[in-house]
Amino acid sequence: MARLSINSEPVQTLITGKVIPLLLASGNVASLTKALNDAAQSTGLDGRLHANRIHALLSMDASRALNEASIALIDQACDAMLAADGAAINRAAAAMRELSAEASKLAAFSRLTAPEIAERLSIPPALAQQLVRAKGTGVASAPSSQSLVPLHETEGAAPDWSYQDIAVSRCLDALNRRPGGRIGLILPTGAGKTRTALRIVLAMLDRAADRKAPVYWVTHRRNLREQAHRELQKLIASASADQGETLSELGNRIKFVMVGDLSPLLDGASNRPALIVVDEAHHAAAPSYQPVFANPWMAPVLLLTATPNRGDRLPIGIDEIAFTITYRELAERRAILTPKFVDFPVDNFDWSPDALDDLVDFIIDRTAADFTKVLVLAPRVDRVEEFYSALTARLPNDHPLTAEDLGFVHGSGNSLAIDNEDFLARFANKPRAVLVSAQLLLEGFDDPAINAVVLTYPSSSVIRLMQAAGRCVRYSPDKRAAFVVQARNDGLAYHFDQRWLYQEIDDFLRPQLIDVDYGSHAELLAKVEDILDKHRVETKQADRIKLRLNSVVPGETYRLFLYGLPHFGEIDRFEQDGKWGILAETPETSHTLRGIFNEFCARGADLSDPSDFLISEGSKFGLIKDLTPGSRWLEMSHLLTAAYFAKREVHGPSAIDAVGKRPYKAYGATSWLKYITLHFRPAIPQALAAFLKDCHNAQEIEAQYLRAPLHAAMAIKVPLPLAGSEAHLLNEAESKALVGMLDGLRLELTQVEPRAQFGTLAAYLMSAGALPLPARLHHRIEFLLDPAARQGRMLTLNQDTPVSII
Repeated sequence: MARLSINSEPVQTLITGKVIPLLLASGNVASLTKALNDAAQSTGLDGRLHANRIHALLSMDASRALNEASIALIDQACDAMLAADGAAINRAAAAMRELSAEASKLAAFSRLTAPEIAERLSIPPALAQQLVRAKGTGVASAPSSQSLVPLHETEGAAPDWSYQDIAVSRCLDALNRRPGGRIGLILPTGAGKTRTALRIVLAMLDRAADRKAPVYWVTHRRNLREQAHRELQKLIASASADQGETLSELGNRIKFVMVGDLSPLLDGASNRPALIVVDEAHHAAAPSYQPVFANPWMAPVLLLTATPNRGDRLPIGIDEIAFTITYRELAERRAILTPKFVDFPVDNFDWSPDALDDLVDFIIDRTAADFTKVLVLAPRVDRVEEFYSALTARLPNDHPLTAEDLGFVHGSGNSLAIDNEDFLARFANKPRAVLVSAQLLLEGFDDPAINAVVLTYPSSSVIRLMQAAGRCVRYSPDKRAAFVVQARNDGLAYHFDQRWLYQEIDDFLRPQLIDVDYGSHAELLAKVEDILDKHRVETKQADRIKLRLNSVVPGETYRLFLYGLPHFGEIDRFEQDGKWGILAETPETSHTLRGIFNEFCARGADLSDPSDFLISEGSKFGLIKDLTPGSRWLEMSHLLTAAYFAKREVHGPSAIDAVGKRPYKAYGATSWLKYITLHFRPAIPQALAAFLKDCHNAQEIEAQYLRAPLHAAMAIKVPLPLAGSEAHLLNEAESKALVGMLDGLRLELTQVEPRAQFGTLAAYLMSAGALPLPARLHHRIEFLLDPAARQGRMLTLNQDTPVSII
């Protein structure tokens, strides 16, 4: 039977004239497929349509084709659906107007191509192309054959790995402040967490006073241990010859050990460890990890993970998260690819023969086009081999893949009947392939060429789902797109876009997570005021928040929990007009707020009136019923009411129109809750950076400033004998002593003859020898006596200068 190209005239006529209007009327491909099948069945048409055929039709991929029978069935089903649903065209027109408005907003400051619109609006390429052709959208036209790859992924720009430098710096700073602390480093799969952690380890070894102090790298799987050791060798090999020799010596002090072998090593060690690293630290709540935290040396611990939340909610022992980053920011830095979430609707996960054939046909169809290297994850070992057999049986002879490019691997063996490590190495060398596996590969497996992951099972563990999906987003120079095929795991999109929570608030309701950095108390005040203004928080409540800010200790983390209020205006005015309530989370209130909110989520957030719940749960945290305006009781009540609406919005059964309309996007964060964390992360003031430009020790001074910015009151530059300067940081007491010394010395010098000034200077310095000033500055003090010279040599560091927030 002949196959028709997607770009052929009859197929394009079908797409634009019937399929796209009905897609708009239905809302998504899954709903459209069901409606078409219902219409076809009601009119007696033979055959059944599958969602993957509709996806292929809307792909705008010139390399794809459908057979004539499929095209004919789709055409007839569209006619039947149009005849049965008289309102479909009106719904389609309304949906098209809404999409056109969204596309116009996206194009307000740049001309977007159809692929970019498809990516940003999560719509099929054919629909994006039709938006481009529509008049007045303000978007740029693009050839229909253009590949669906965002421009930033094809321009060839190298990834920005500088976040790893920041992570190393922050972790070392945290370990310096907490000599026996448990520091968390959270980097999503593909971000280079092993290499980053090894850099921290080598720095800790280099700075250790005991040159024999070891580092123990602890893991629970042998393949993870081998992976870490291989990464260390790569790190050493990439260094210069001199540096590589030093790193090699330091690397010899790293002991890669299994968790069960750690306790005797610690008990019998003759040197205190410089550091203990726990790899895949979300397992650290298990009893087997207790020797790490109860080690007799009280050694510091670095907990390394991509997924800090545990399904059983047990804490993993982190005192402080020194660094974390979202998939979204990693994608902006080109360190990973933003995955496209492809929905594959299934009635259940029993995988009947028909359902399995549909899945296999879908994979085979896409591997002929945009899926180059595919990882199919099955729920059980027997399913692994079943899926593999179905793939080999249905692979056509004219397909780009051959039977040798298909394989399976699980804990008991693989399709080549060789060692699993050897099998994975062979698979990694293939440019195109399909590998079926169980959860064996979720930790420690690294093949950057994989660009598609197919999830064939549901899971209550977002950790597992994120680990699986993360296998396809790793950076590879030749990779242009990544795909996650979901079998109704719609929570993944939210978790890719948001940072991970760790013992904070429950993510059941998908709150929008926002991180804001501040460097001083004044900057904290300015940024909180900006947040209050932008969210139109009621004046009295905003004043209470600002009053509570006065008790915040400079340098601590501060959180704000925003809850939505009903919005009855137009949806496109929500960002400008929507109003919010707010709670402040301080160290004193954190336990109560998190405890009550998390318990409400654990019970399903299904109480429209949370009063009885608050009476029973609030008393456990010392919260008593208080209807006074502005009371903690009322604030918590309003938060939980918004949480109830968030549950309806995200999980159904349906949103409630009585509280207005909100711009919620499927699979994204809820429009009812925002959790803002304000981190104390000072930056080098621009004035200080400019001041230090001619100083040979500028980097040392900047590092000293960042370690304790609240104690830095003044920077001084001492001129070097030939050229340039040496800088010093002074605290408040030192800066006052210096200014007093300069004023006193200048007064004495003005009262003596020029010939006596050297003697007066020497006598003064002898008498002022006990002042708390660096010796080098003390001996060269005369360069600051001229008031004009002081202006270029002294910089006052005012920590309370407000900084605007964009």
